[in-house]
Amino acid sequence: MMGEAELDAFVERARSGDVRAFDELLRHFRPRIFRYCFARLGEREGAEDATQETCVSLYTALGSYQDQGVPFAAFVFGIASRKIAMAHRSRARRRDHPVARLPDLPDEAPEPADSAERDDALKQLLAHLEVLPSRQRDILLMRVIAGLSTDETAAALGMSAGNVRVVQHRAMATLRQRLAGEGVSR
Repeated sequence: MMGEAELDAFVERARSGDVRAFDELLRHFRPRIFRYCFARLGEREGAEDATQETCVSLYTALGSYQDQGVPFAAFVFGIASRKIAMAHRSRARRRDHPVARLPDLPDEAPEPADSAERDDALKQLLAHLEVLPSRQRDILLMRVIAGLSTDETAAALGMSAGNVRVVQHRAMATLRQRLAGEGVSR
């Protein structure tokens, strides 16, 4: 995990046109962006598309990025949030039915059974998250799924870090009660 000072240095180098620095930023953020998109969209292909669009937008917006005293992750996940909203709107308008596509190269992804098991577990988690108010759900997705810090989450949502902690605590308490009611232990 990259420290804040190291991250700031990569951001500045990437803003100056250093492609390797931008690659490092993507290596750092891409997995977290994907987890966040997948948690919000609930399906792999849409999450991959939203992640890719976020990375492209990040590249084009990086030149105009101004450090405003909030973590850079807030800027990144603000872009991701807008791409997710666009994906939801696009889905609502789309009337086609996707078909399986043939890969051009051998798939290096995990075995289908492993992916399916992981996807099923995430879908069960997301079903539990649906009972939460949207603010609580967003905070848990950013903190737990995307791995953002309290400060990064606060900046992305326009809240104080203390408020993020309180809302996260309430969300976790609600989920614990719900799971206990279903007989699921921690």
